[in-house]
Amino acid sequence: AHDSLDDFPTQPWATRALCEHVLQPPVASLRGRFAWEPACNRGHMAEPLREYFFGVMATDIHDYGYQYHERTVDFLFPGNVPAVEVDWIITNPPFKVSTDFVLKALDLAGTGVAMFVRAAWLEGVDRYERIFSKHPPTQISYFVERVPLHKGRWEPDGDTMTAYIWLTWIKGAQPQAPFWIPPGCRDRLTKPDDAARFGAPEAPEDAA
Repeated sequence: AHDSLDDFPTQPWATRALCEHVLQPPVASLRGRFAWEPACNRGHMAEPLREYFFGVMATDIHDYGYQYHERTVDFLFPGNVPAVEVDWIITNPPFKVSTDFVLKALDLAGTGVAMFVRAAWLEGVDRYERIFSKHPPTQISYFVERVPLHKGRWEPDGDTMTAYIWLTWIKGAQPQAPFWIPPGCRDRLTKPDDAARFGAPEAPEDAA
């Protein structure tokens, strides 16, 4: 249904790969920055962001029980703006409203926007006319390793046929050549305590 929750938690290592390989190496430069994760779900992306940023505001339209979930609010609701200055807006946007998520994030973020989306998201006349023709991304970052997403849960050993990428916009920066996130990130950036932090996988379901 159009109004159903788009519940596909992001692999924590994929967000760490963003911070370590895409945003601002060396990562120490992120320590003084503030990020907003507006579709925080159970914290699979917000928690890794907290490892790199000075502060992270986590919100969502639904309360999934994440301990640092600050507000249950619709990111796209008119007038919904952060109470503090936000440097970065970083999220895995709900697919059905992802274009609107990007446009609002570009309007609100002080430094930049990073969106975890399917590689096929680069296609489509509507997104071209509303986003890419006016706001070309600063960088398109392809994962050499696939990032498996599963409905309703984190599956650390999962697999997928779908390719995902990071799209980043940095205000005032010119578009750069595409970037490949190197192999080995899945093993190197998955931490031993991730299972305790994000929960054991549930019964298998279809991957995204």
